[in-house]
Amino acid sequence: MKQPVHNPGLIEDKRVAIGVFCLTTLLILTDLRHGIATPKHGSYWLFDSRWFLPPRVAMAVNLLFYVYLLWIGISFYRAAQGPELLIVVGWLAAIFRGPIQCLFSISPDVVGYIPFIALLSALLASAYFLFKLSSAAPQQHSQE
Repeated sequence: MKQPVHNPGLIEDKRVAIGVFCLTTLLILTDLRHGIATPKHGSYWLFDSRWFLPPRVAMAVNLLFYVYLLWIGISFYRAAQGPELLIVVGWLAAIFRGPIQCLFSISPDVVGYIPFIALLSALLASAYFLFKLSSAAPQQHSQE
């Protein structure tokens, strides 16, 4: 008979929970700083290489970069468990907002609120992990 495999998820200790909370806070503050809608004169791409590459090459580099990010995001999504899924989905929504708006010609007002709500839920989930692991640490020390 096979033993069940224990998969602890992505956030295992307090240090990782602090890093996730800080990165999620940075993403949501950046989203609030730019306004929920995307900038009017900026690039929608995460990696803006138009100033040193021809436009078609820059588009190809960006698409390859986003395919790589999508692959990493799918890997994280498959490894995440429970509330960690909210964090991964929030980060992916924030990263892929620009290409979705650029490729599908969706209104900036509609696309702007989706990543904000996803990042807000990711912030709440990361705060949950931070408080859960912070309260679990004193209990472990008292049992020893």
